[in-house]
Amino acid sequence: MNKRRFTLQYKILSITVLIVICLLGFVFVMHGRINELQRETSFISHQDREITNLANLIEKNVLDMETGQRGYVITGDNKYLEPYNLGKAEWEANYDKLYVLTANDSFQLQRLVGIESDIKQWIKQSGDYLIQLKKEGQEAEILRYFNSDDGKDQMDRIRNQISAYRETMNENTNSLIARQADKNKFLLELLYIAWAFIAVTSIIASWINSRAIVSTIHKVTHTIVGLDSIEDKKTRIEITTNDEIRDLSIATNHLIDMQQERIWIQDNANDLLARYQGITQIPKLGDIFLGKTAEVIDYPYGSLYVRTQEHEQDFLKRVSTFAGNSNFPDSQTFYIGEGLVGQCAKEARLMHVQELPECYISIESGLGASIPKSLLLLPISFSGEVVAVVEIASFAPLTELQIRFLKSISNAFGSAINSTISSMRIDQLLEQSQRLNEELQVYTEELQTQSEELQIQTETLHATNRKLEDKNLLAEQKSVEAEKARTELSQYAELLQQSSQYKSEFLANMSHELRTPLNGILLLSEFLMENQSGALSEEDIEFSKAIHSSGQDLLALINDILDLSKVEAGKLNIEIEAINISEIPEAMTQNFSQLAHKKEIPLHIQLGEDLPPLFYSDAQRVRQIIINLLSNAFKFTAEGAVTLEIRLATKDELLDLADLGVGVFIAFAIKDTGIGIAEDKQSIIFEAFQQANGNTERQYGGTGLGLSISRELATLLGGRITLESQEGVGSVFTVYLPLQLEAPSLEEVADQATVIQEIGSGVVLAATTAEDIRTDFTSLNQKHVLIVDDDERNLFALSNTLRKRGLHVTTATNGESGLYELEQAASIDIVLMDIMMPVMNGYEAINRIRQMPA
Repeated sequence: MNKRRFTLQYKILSITVLIVICLLGFVFVMHGRINELQRETSFISHQDREITNLANLIEKNVLDMETGQRGYVITGDNKYLEPYNLGKAEWEANYDKLYVLTANDSFQLQRLVGIESDIKQWIKQSGDYLIQLKKEGQEAEILRYFNSDDGKDQMDRIRNQISAYRETMNENTNSLIARQADKNKFLLELLYIAWAFIAVTSIIASWINSRAIVSTIHKVTHTIVGLDSIEDKKTRIEITTNDEIRDLSIATNHLIDMQQERIWIQDNANDLLARYQGITQIPKLGDIFLGKTAEVIDYPYGSLYVRTQEHEQDFLKRVSTFAGNSNFPDSQTFYIGEGLVGQCAKEARLMHVQELPECYISIESGLGASIPKSLLLLPISFSGEVVAVVEIASFAPLTELQIRFLKSISNAFGSAINSTISSMRIDQLLEQSQRLNEELQVYTEELQTQSEELQIQTETLHATNRKLEDKNLLAEQKSVEAEKARTELSQYAELLQQSSQYKSEFLANMSHELRTPLNGILLLSEFLMENQSGALSEEDIEFSKAIHSSGQDLLALINDILDLSKVEAGKLNIEIEAINISEIPEAMTQNFSQLAHKKEIPLHIQLGEDLPPLFYSDAQRVRQIIINLLSNAFKFTAEGAVTLEIRLATKDELLDLADLGVGVFIAFAIKDTGIGIAEDKQSIIFEAFQQANGNTERQYGGTGLGLSISRELATLLGGRITLESQEGVGSVFTVYLPLQLEAPSLEEVADQATVIQEIGSGVVLAATTAEDIRTDFTSLNQKHVLIVDDDERNLFALSNTLRKRGLHVTTATNGESGLYELEQAASIDIVLMDIMMPVMNGYEAINRIRQMPA
């Protein structure tokens, strides 16, 4: 019968359970007391807080009623009745709640009833009574009541009663708190007693249990220490307990057994390694391995198969046997995966076969023969690769210790096989090296002969190199000359740029000088055309119209030349703004409707799909390009139609224009059915002052600047102009502009502003003179105008024109005299200022005017 097992775990657990039971009882007792104290504390804090809060609210309601009553009685404003009515409505609800909380205290309840009676009496005799008197307008009665001061006495009595009520409640609360403190003291004493009981019980139980455990461990420790002095390794620890100490003793005995087995394996492995030294042949190495393992394990038969690679074939070849003979039926070689030997090498794992058949193999001796019952195949590896397989047959299955011994020596045996094979290969390579040295000597003699031939060829190459050096020297001289020519070209380019700048400045100055007399011609011819005096004949009026028309043509030519010079100089001002695409058709229809009607050529405008409502560019330059191209289309079209198509540019079109940037582009296509342009002339029509041929200029007129300016403007706006034309059929000019034009840099804006200041003022004046001369002057009647200009013709023309419109005119010939006239005549309303003048120019004069006090 097995002895009952009482483990260390049970022993420790028993003590723990005892402690837990004691703690659980203590927790139940403490839990009850704590819950009781918590309920009392919650009751005291909640009731005290609620009663105090409600008493304060009732006092606040009474105070609100008193304040509202007095405010209404004093001011008569109904807004003071709001706190009175609100306090009157709330105090009874608060009183009812307080009454319920005080129901258990008869003394406080009696006092609370007295407070209720006084509040109702005050409301009846003072609150509602005085408010009603105020509403009826009985001021004398109100004054009499306040002189008697009955309401104040009542209100003081109410406040005193509420204060006494709160003080009594505080005394009751303090009494409850004192009783609770006594209970807490008792609970603390009970806690100390329970803790002392549990501590004493735990110490006694732990001492009893630890004494039993330590005494047993001392016995085991004494046995383990005594093993070092015992030479007989078969000594084991005596087991006398039935707990974890028993398990410790069993594990220690097992550890001693395992250590003895490891020593046995290590001793035999070291003996085997010593026998490998100095072996240079694989068969001899195999005989040593099989002999030693047969001696240790005691098996009757063994074979060694070594992996060999010959003629691109990989197989295992038997090189050594133990107790074998030439009549063995087993094979001499196995390919990888062939038979059990080949499969063992393929899978690189130990294979153990039991219950061999009777006809498998016969182990013979001088006394007889027998059949083995067990077969073991052991793979021998080196660096993770199988290099050999050992096959062992025995009459009984090998034990676990014998198999572990074979596994422990397999890696060392694999290293010995690899080392031996490497040594054999080194010997073979040494023989091959000697043979190759003899062949190398023969090749050296042949190379010496070839070296002499190469020496002759080298001398020939030296002569060729000297010729090439002469040619390189000549090429360097030509490079110097080319560099000199490039420097001269760079200087010529700088001179050309300087010349272009001089030309632009000349054109700018000339345009101003031409505009000055032209302004006078246009104004005077316009004045003569009106014939307000009636002194001119019809023929004189026609002469005036011819003069005015010629002046307009000359102004247009000057504008074209000025635009071209600004574009070439890179100084044209670009102002980016949002352009409404839907407004372009309307503007073009207004500009060309009369011309289309006159020439009986319809103007068709087509808008493509998916067009955005806005695009960002210079609106003035975009209109100038479209107007130029439409003007040419009407000019060179005698019959048919002119079409303006606005659409998004296609991908194929943008691919053909590879020099454009990435992004979305809008295409403006102007189609006509006019005379067309010959293919050989299409490349020159965009040059300045160029037309398709001389007959065109004589028949249709023009200067040849429109297309040149349009092309330069399109390039400046980040776009291109393309032409498709067939002579006699018509032409299509397509303008590609980006949907979003980037703003110019600050330096560009500054340069453009400078040019506009230099050459732009005349444009505004001329345009105003030519186009806005017919403006209604009714709003300017009797206004005083100061004209400042150094040209007497402009002063004469403008003065007469403005005086005819009912304006008073004062003139000055430079900025300084203009400032003088402005200071003398305070009634001047308008100043017309020229820019380029002697003594003081227009810019300086304008700045001085702006600094003058208003």
